[in-house]
Amino acid sequence: MKRALFGFAAVALLATPAAGQTVQLDEGTFRILVGGREVGTETFSLRQNGTGEDAVVIAQGRVVLDSNETTANVQLSGSGLRLVAYDVEISGDAAQRIRASVSRGRASSRTLSAAGETMKEYLVSEGAVLLDDDVAHHYYMIARRAEAGATNVAILLPRESRQVPATITRAGTESISIGGTSVQAQKIVVQPAGGDARTVWVDSQNRVLRVEVPARNYVAVRTDAP
Repeated sequence: MKRALFGFAAVALLATPAAGQTVQLDEGTFRILVGGREVGTETFSLRQNGTGEDAVVIAQGRVVLDSNETTANVQLSGSGLRLVAYDVEISGDAAQRIRASVSRGRASSRTLSAAGETMKEYLVSEGAVLLDDDVAHHYYMIARRAEAGATNVAILLPRESRQVPATITRAGTESISIGGTSVQAQKIVVQPAGGDARTVWVDSQNRVLRVEVPARNYVAVRTDAP
């Protein structure tokens, strides 16, 4: 299954313009804490090939929480980072794999688990952002929306194969400590309808520095400043 997962990423990268130049938007590692106790790590990379409407962005991450592991690959397109496809694999007690393609305002999702295979289609709003559980680097896309002035956004929940509305509030700048270095960060509050509020801190290039979900005592913080 892992071989197939990375095969998806390879196919996505092959779809980028041959003449384009690949740019590393961000990469790094988060420490993950729950209730003040360190429970895991997230390693990730964000790469872009091409520019403007020809741009293709590949977001790849691996989250290890205790004995469970999540691997997430997302493909985005154009200057607005339109969601094209995603592939999420979860190991452990609730092992499953979700793959979906998004086209013309609709997502076609396929989920494989111990219970069998399920298929689902659901509507995807223009400008929707995918946010998987406990994947901190996905908030880069939220930061891009906030920078563009968005105050409302649809959030795709891949493990539930549905989307929910959310509000985005830019809450000013403040200094936070990342790996012992003081960094000026933009604070953003994300409030999904019917869900827990999340607070995100990003730098001037929208690189995610810290994510908090107070209702769950969850914190993801970069090990080093970008």
